[in-house]
Amino acid sequence: MLRENKTFRILFFSYGLSTLGDWFDFIAVSIMLAFVWKADPMTMALLPIAYAAPGIALGQFAGVLADRVNKVRMMMIMAVIQAGATFLLLAMPDPLSFLLVIALRSCASVFNDPAQQTLTRQIVPEHQLLQATSLNGAVFQMGKLIGPLIGGAVAAFVAPAICLIVNACSFFLSALLLLSIRHAEKSIASSPVRSQKKSVPLHLAWREGWGIFLQNRILLFSTIFSLLAMMAIQLADAQLTIIFREKVPLHPEMVGYVVSAIGLGALLTVTWLHRQKEIRSYGWILGGGVFLIGICFSWIALHQPESNRYWLLAAALFAGVGTGLTTVGTNYLVQKETPREALGRVRGIIDSLTSATFIIAPLLGGWLMTVWGPSLAFLRVGAGIAAIGLGALFLQRVVWGKRKVEATVVSEQAG
Repeated sequence: MLRENKTFRILFFSYGLSTLGDWFDFIAVSIMLAFVWKADPMTMALLPIAYAAPGIALGQFAGVLADRVNKVRMMMIMAVIQAGATFLLLAMPDPLSFLLVIALRSCASVFNDPAQQTLTRQIVPEHQLLQATSLNGAVFQMGKLIGPLIGGAVAAFVAPAICLIVNACSFFLSALLLLSIRHAEKSIASSPVRSQKKSVPLHLAWREGWGIFLQNRILLFSTIFSLLAMMAIQLADAQLTIIFREKVPLHPEMVGYVVSAIGLGALLTVTWLHRQKEIRSYGWILGGGVFLIGICFSWIALHQPESNRYWLLAAALFAGVGTGLTTVGTNYLVQKETPREALGRVRGIIDSLTSATFIIAPLLGGWLMTVWGPSLAFLRVGAGIAAIGLGALFLQRVVWGKRKVEATVVSEQAG
């Protein structure tokens, strides 16, 4: 696919560069706050808010804009802003101004996702949408797996500033790559439908996007499942060190091993999905993914300190497979089920809801850990999530309708 579609190939490499850069300086930012400025816990708590709050505030506006403007130009401008903001971080004199620039950079990144998703839908044939979504998912998981490891090593042994410089350069390279496909939307931009959409006021376009999202049962229910999975992942990320302090008190390195195992499981899953032509049953993909994440939570909760600690890696692989299924499944579903002319708006709505989980989940996880204790909190949350996933598997005809399930049967009979 990358060989055949030059426009998607360039878009893919541009996305890969910016994604790797994002994760590359993720650890460096934390190191600068915690070790260079000796920031207090309250200041450190503002860091995830600086990353996530812009998505909540601007995600839906970014989606409306993605349906109305030249998406390549929009991504180029945002990449340059991100590069400039990353360089600006090097000149910040104190933690507060540093966090403000992080928030500014996050504002620019909010506009990238709906534009990239919408452009992908326009330049990729429908029968290759799953392959395109899987490739994007694979590069995201690779960035999440490799970026923090390399970035953390560079920040620790060289200097955190080097990570910021590398990230800024990756954004500039991303913009230069996009420059070569700046005319990709020329025929689309001049179409009568596109011109008509531009004449609709912004608030009406936004309201129309919400109408499409709420009235489409497949989109609505699938987003709910995706948000449940994301909440679980964020809750675990925030509290993993706490429960591992109880389960493997003499082996803090297991936290890093488990995070890597989750990334590996997700990467293997999206690689397998890339070999498929389409997703025939959303219930098996999304319900199954949520079920596996719940199993991982319960597994960790039931682990005893005297047991072999490496069993936790098996649990992490389950979580990784569940993460890969829900992430790629949701992105593919949004691409497939959303009307092409409204994809940016629907994507923006989903992105803003997803960003909210980055703030709600750590706070909820901290409260549950305090009230129930680490083991009981993980067990109850895991059991609840697994039950929801299992219910989706049994009730997928009710939740997602008969079309997808029947399509599977018809296709198997035809074969």
